[in-house]
Amino acid sequence: ELQDILGGETRRLNLAKNPPTVIMLAGLQGAGKTTLAGKLAKHLEGKGHAPMLVACDLQRPGAVDQLRIVGERAGVKTFAPDPGTSMDSQHEMGTSHGDPVDVAKRGIAEAKQKQHDVVIIDTAGRLGIDETLMTQARNIRDAVNPDEVLFVIDSMIGQDAVQTAEAFRDGVDFTGVVLTKL
Repeated sequence: ELQDILGGETRRLNLAKNPPTVIMLAGLQGAGKTTLAGKLAKHLEGKGHAPMLVACDLQRPGAVDQLRIVGERAGVKTFAPDPGTSMDSQHEMGTSHGDPVDVAKRGIAEAKQKQHDVVIIDTAGRLGIDETLMTQARNIRDAVNPDEVLFVIDSMIGQDAVQTAEAFRDGVDFTGVVLTKL
């Protein structure tokens, strides 16, 4: 029944004709984007690809370190030239002077140079939908023209799911949805 509700069939990822394939992950904070990045990279590596993770969440304290650890555990390369916000920040969202759009573009250039055929971009989330989040996600999308934009949503979000999905559809547009914590 769940498969029927979600469309009835699995759609494979669109892979670029000229590598690297760029997959951008978008969603609210806590939805599981960073964990999914590692799981997706491990899955793709098992299919014969050479994925690379790119750390573009420069706001959430510890996000860059978390992606590095996820990448190490998955056995894949992580591109993280900007340390992001440190863990000792006293605010829910720290301030970082790094530019996630620049990191995304440099990550793709690095992937081409090092012959990684898939790039997975982990973007920042927020506790709720706001224009800062949407603008940043749009700017990354426009700069790197990803082959896939996956909207990552916590399956336990409940009735907010439709409102959140519509906001991301209107703000960023996405090519697929990933339900986490199912």
